[in-house]
Parts: sequence; structure tokens; C-alpha cells
Amino acid sequence: MSKTITYYNSGAIPLINASELPYDVVNLAFLTSSSDSPFNLVLSGGIAATTSSFTSRTIEAIKAMQQKGQKVLISFGGGTMTSDAYRALSADTAKLADSLASFVKNNHLDGVDIDYEDTAAFVGQAGYNGAQFLVSLTQELRKRLPSPDYVISHAPQPPYLEQGGYMAGYVEVVEQAGQDIDWLNVQFYNNPPWSANPDQIVSSYLNYTKLPNLSPEKVIAGFPVTQSDAGSGYMPVQTIINEVIKPIQAHSGLGGIMNWQFSSDPGGVWITEIAQALDS
Repeated sequence: MSKTITYYNSGAIPLINASELPYDVVNLAFLTSSSDSPFNLVLSGGIAATTSSFTSRTIEAIKAMQQKGQKVLISFGGGTMTSDAYRALSADTAKLADSLASFVKNNHLDGVDIDYEDTAAFVGQAGYNGAQFLVSLTQELRKRLPSPDYVISHAPQPPYLEQGGYMAGYVEVVEQAGQDIDWLNVQFYNNPPWSANPDQIVSSYLNYTKLPNLSPEKVIAGFPVTQSDAGSGYMPVQTIINEVIKPIQAHSGLGGIMNWQFSSDPGGVWITEIAQALDS
């Protein structure tokens, strides 16, 4: 069954609204490394009361969503995480996994989403091996967050999954740790030639589902809600439905659709149309 997934980052509209919308998974963004100590994890965005605690409204919303059967994950990483921070963390993935798993359990969350965007570490320019860091981190997380009680997802960019490509670190990740990953939220935006290119998206999506330890159920296609949510890659919702969802459904299963970001769809029109298309 196809999933609907969103990222909650801006506090522009209340998180609790998600409990009334057709989302299966809400990723709370972001948990990152502090600038002074990489292993000190800090919250940011609309969910944060302090660097280490959620706002009371976030806590209330998490409970409401879970009561509706929705899963709520913390998203670790994002575009502001530095290569220096990841290099430091790579020295002790067990320690990082301890911190992430403790955060999940202490805040009664359903798992963790890894939003890793350090491209330099996939091409030998970061002083550590990005693929091996992610393999080790995923395996260490799964020891602490066992399936099916907890979810581990990742949010790779398309070039990371292109077999034979020079940035294809995630091919190695899924080969070695894909059995410990529940699904991938693939960012089909800010990434030409995939941005707003349905034919390329459909072709690549179908290829990704055939990688080791992946399947259609484990590959989610991600899109921006509005033009202001990405530098490139925006498509109207009907284009996504007619030129991405329907062609993929005609050839295989579709794991689902992810969006960035929740607050850009205040009335839930975008996700309601997507959910209806996935169910049809």
C-alpha cells in the first residue's frame, strides 16, 4: 500500500493539523549536530522549544497523530549539516546511534529518517567514506531500534542511487544495509536532470526499485509542494499524478509520495489529491 509522507519544518501552521489529513508518516525536521560538539544533537525549526526539547504543542500533536495511526519520525541531518560534522561522527557510529535511538525512545517517536546530503563524502573529498558511514550508522540504529517496532528511513538525492554514477554512494548503502532500511524518500527536486522531468523520474524510479534490498514498496518519490519549496523541481499536483504516479503504477507498485513541506499545503488540498490518486 502506497504511503504519504511529509516533512514538518516551518511552524507556520500547527503540526496537529496533520492528524486530520491523509498522511501516513510525518518527519519532524531537523535534528542536527551542534556547532561546538558534533555528538551533541540539537533540535531546530518550528518543533523546537529548546535545542533539546519539543514545544508542548509538538508533544500534543505527536500524541494526536499516533492515536490516528500515523507514524512520527525525527529527521536527522538536512541541508545545513556540515561535512566536518559528519566526518567527526563517522569515527563512532555506535555513539551516534545511541544518541539518536535515545532521542526517539525518550520522545516516544516511531523512528528516524536520515537526510544525508554530504555529496563530497561519496566522491572521496570529505576525509571519510560516506557510504560506509551510512551503512554502519544504519546497522547500529537497527540494533537499537528493532523492526517492526521502529522505522528507519533515508532521504537520498537521485544521483546517489544511479548505478555507475560517480556520486552513487547509496547503491553501496542499500547493498550492505538495505535490509535494515524501511524505505527511501527520494528527493526528485533540486537535482537536474530529474527536476520537473517526469520521464526521467519515472525511468529512474523503476531502476531504483530493482537495486539490491529494494522494491517498489521501499521507494518513495519526493516533490516540493510549491515553487518556493525548492530551487528546481516543482510540478503542479496534476502533473505529478498524470505523468509520474500513473505511469509508475502502470509498470510496478509505487511505494508512495513524499512532500517538502507540510506548511506549504495549509488546507491539505495537495496531499488529499495525491492520496486519492495513490488509492485509485
